Amino acid sequence: MSMSDPDPDATVPAHPKRAGKSAQLDVGSRQSAGGSDRAEMREAMDPANQSLGEALRLSYRLLQIAIAGLVITFLLSGFQSIPEGVTGIRTIFGRIAGDSASEIITPGLHPFWPYPIGEFTTLQQRQNLDIRDAFWPAPLQKDVTIEMATDSADTSNPIQPMRDGSVITADGDLAHLQLAVDYTIADPVAMLSQISPDKSDALVRSLLERAVVQTVARYSLADLLEQRDAPAQEIRQHMQASLDRLRCGISVTGVVLLERTAPFAVRGALRRVQTAREEMKTALERARQEANAKLVGAAGPKYGEVLALIQQYEQLLTSGDHAGSDEMLAQIGRRLEQPDIGGEASFIISRAKSYQSSLKAALAKEARRLTSLAASYHENPRQLVQQLWLEAVRQAMTQGEVEVFAVPNELARYAIHVKSSPSVMQARRDAEIARKKLEAQMIGAGLPSFQLGGRHILIGRPGRRLEKSGDKGFGQP
Repeated sequence: MSMSDPDPDATVPAHPKRAGKSAQLDVGSRQSAGGSDRAEMREAMDPANQSLGEALRLSYRLLQIAIAGLVITFLLSGFQSIPEGVTGIRTIFGRIAGDSASEIITPGLHPFWPYPIGEFTTLQQRQNLDIRDAFWPAPLQKDVTIEMATDSADTSNPIQPMRDGSVITADGDLAHLQLAVDYTIADPVAMLSQISPDKSDALVRSLLERAVVQTVARYSLADLLEQRDAPAQEIRQHMQASLDRLRCGISVTGVVLLERTAPFAVRGALRRVQTAREEMKTALERARQEANAKLVGAAGPKYGEVLALIQQYEQLLTSGDHAGSDEMLAQIGRRLEQPDIGGEASFIISRAKSYQSSLKAALAKEARRLTSLAASYHENPRQLVQQLWLEAVRQAMTQGEVEVFAVPNELARYAIHVKSSPSVMQARRDAEIARKKLEAQMIGAGLPSFQLGGRHILIGRPGRRLEKSGDKGFGQP
């Protein structure tokens, strides 16, 4: 059928509004002519097909590039940079990845599978926690100092357990504490296997409060306030022991007692007691220093050995062992004469030896004089005695402070008052002053001031009697 032939069965409307046109391609008659027409049509369609193919190929390449970019971006998203002070682990589909000790990540850039295949679970390696309310009174606000709270404390307003924090000491008293704890994540694998990262502070806080109760129960209130580092060390040890039992990979590096005080209502009285104790310690230390200085001044740096010998000597005296005490006294004398003994003892011994030498020389001189007079005495003892007596009288009478008065025998019945010469009286005063100075010098120089057989008695201590030679002694308890 050709394009110009109308359809005989078609009904034409009476009043057509628009003339319709149609076209129909009849290729049936040309098929018989062979494939030339089909080839011509393909040739006519080639430019359009080529344009469509090129567009499809370009779109496919762009899609390939986009997919490759998405794949590369997805793979690169697994690279993560870990800063300093941060630790963690690698996981693949929620399970820890890597061999033992290699699953822990270190600071730096690390390649890994991207999320959701792989994931880095990180957390701060060093952390700190302050506990300021668990053992502290609730009404004490942040802007109120301890001194202000002590001054305003009232015994009629006691501590309420459900409101105020406190801890019981070994002697039944109460104490208030504020603490800070520093801890590190030593083994993140063990920690993350036990607890979640956001629960570490709660675990450490709970174990810290438990350790505080255990530790403070071993200290009295005075010891807790006075000892500086021991309570904090014990708290840290208790915490670490509990963490080791839990195997959670947390290590406590330090515990600090920020504040520690007695209940504020009694803190004023306790402060006065502590002040008195400090003053007592200061006085005791000053007394020890003075005693040490006196002992060093008495016998030198080796005074401890001398004191030990003296204590043994007194024990022997107390027990009644006189032979042993005499031997110990001789040993003390020999020890005091050693060259390493200094101080006043060395000075006294040196002067005593000098006095001993001068006394021996004087006695030897007197012995030689008596030996020279021995022959005259045997020939005429009366004459020698008379001669010595007259010599002694002459020496006594020729002294400057001696004044002689001669009166007739007839005046013996009368009382005569005679006034001395001023020059003689002045000579007597000078002689007395010189004698006192000599005595003072002898005492200051440590010369012997005792008599043979004299006793030296101490109240509450064993008595003793020293011989001049120093090698014998007697004492009774």
